[in-house]
Amino acid sequence: MNKKIIKNELLKEEYYEIEHSSGLKILIMPKNDYNGAFAMFGAKYGSVDTCFRIKGNKEYTKVPEGIAHFLEHKLFESEDGDAFSKFAKTGASANAFTSFDRTCYLFNCTNNAYENLEILLDFVAHPYFTEETVQKEQGIIGQEIKMYDDSPAWRVTFNLLENMYHNHPVKIDIAGTVESIAEINADLLYDCYNTFYNPSNMFICIVGNIDTETVLSICENSVKSKDFKLQNIVPQYHDQHPLEKTHKYCHSAVKITENEESFKNMEESIMDKNFQNKITNDENILLNTIKGNQKVLETIKSELELSEINSGRLDENEDKHLYNFTELN
Repeated sequence: MNKKIIKNELLKEEYYEIEHSSGLKILIMPKNDYNGAFAMFGAKYGSVDTCFRIKGNKEYTKVPEGIAHFLEHKLFESEDGDAFSKFAKTGASANAFTSFDRTCYLFNCTNNAYENLEILLDFVAHPYFTEETVQKEQGIIGQEIKMYDDSPAWRVTFNLLENMYHNHPVKIDIAGTVESIAEINADLLYDCYNTFYNPSNMFICIVGNIDTETVLSICENSVKSKDFKLQNIVPQYHDQHPLEKTHKYCHSAVKITENEESFKNMEESIMDKNFQNKITNDENILLNTIKGNQKVLETIKSELELSEINSGRLDENEDKHLYNFTELN
């Protein structure tokens, strides 16, 4: 294992960053004055990963929208019960979430931190899917999708994304649609799990009243218990380098605000006929929505950085793809 200490002199804090030989990244922050602990086990796999290939393969695998979120739900189940029941016995509170590019499983507790960590690592590492349980889950998640469809804030968010991204899967609801999840079966879940849930594509974070060496020992035993197949995954949107047209013109609008002294000048530039002639009606509606709104423009700047990352313009290995995305429990 490659272990290094990351320190912050200003906060007088430090944590350990360990690179396991399997590729698993482990982040440990002992806090001896804490009564409890918090841990997260995550995979770099989210709702945008609907089309991908393993490096060396020529053909892409296309999977239904919402399958990453569906997989998150199903991993809590096993042949001998569900993980929530095990956490309840140890007094821990557990949860999980799926975002655009991450799926994370977590718990917090005041006692039994090591036992809870073993439960966390065990249920994520041992999937159990059957056609019967998948069909049951389709009804449950279908109701969840309809619930979010009734949320104005959620719908406005994805209406904006649908206008900003014409092709990129970030515009698709994290849970998918009732129609798309109906296409999911046990074999597809195992295919996605075996592709993305391997140590080289995962990470563990734990903080609290814990001992570093004990945590490392538990993680080591967990990795040894599984015969992981290391994968080098290539998402389709990295290969194609798509930079949406809407992004291009939003980028022009942002550039205007950087070069002019006021948003008034920016509005005049947007209304310039030469500029207007270059954009479609949908893009025109979007630009008229954002003009004069500094908060929205700052959001667009952030999204443009995301586009550069997803189009391969930034080095993935520098961990610049850790965005603060809307999360779906």
